[in-house]
Amino acid sequence: MSNQAIKVGLRVVRGPDWQWRDQDGGEGHVGTVVEIGSEGNPRNPPKTVFVQWDAGGRTNYRCGYQGKHDLRVLDNATLGEQVSLFRFLANREGRRLSLSLSDTHT
Repeated sequence: MSNQAIKVGLRVVRGPDWQWRDQDGGEGHVGTVVEIGSEGNPRNPPKTVFVQWDAGGRTNYRCGYQGKHDLRVLDNATLGEQVSLFRFLANREGRRLSLSLSDTHT
């Protein structure tokens, strides 16, 4: 996940450098980026993010910090956006409510 790709609201899962046991609730659990690191913030420096896990925990993770990537993006599509031949509709928590064929190709 590059620095330019990091945005509040991204849905994420464990990445290639994950070493934090089950802080996320376990393999396959999903979280949401809720804060992006910034200069002068010792709690959340640049190239780190805070994630709120659906399982309940909230912790910061490396997104390029020290050359490590603890997370990967699960799905960066806008809610209701047409992706390939399908349309995904989701509620505010990002859970899929329905899947249907779209009328147009993108």
